Amino acid sequence: MKGIGIDMAPVARMEAALVQQQFMDNTFSKLEQEYCNSYKNAAVHFAGTFAAKEAVRKATGNYPILKNVEIRRTQDGKPEVWIGGKLEASLLLSITHTETDACAVALAQ
Repeated sequence: MKGIGIDMAPVARMEAALVQQQFMDNTFSKLEQEYCNSYKNAAVHFAGTFAAKEAVRKATGNYPILKNVEIRRTQDGKPEVWIGGKLEASLLLSITHTETDACAVALAQ
């Protein structure tokens, strides 16, 4: 194991940030925005995706720009880490959330 990262994101804080289009475009890829916006409570999914990006940054220490880290889902919903358009198979990711908080853990192998 090379590193581990964890992050938590309050949904209410994400709801407030989502009204700022510049924040959205600087933080989330179009694919991430489409995924999160496909849910009725998009803020919960944005918070989970944001927490995942931060957890990846903490696990790797190599990617300071959030937009460089993209969280995609497989057909069965499993989150994957993509960096620079390439799957980072050496990074494992888990995301969970409630109505009020989202949390993610990343493991760099």
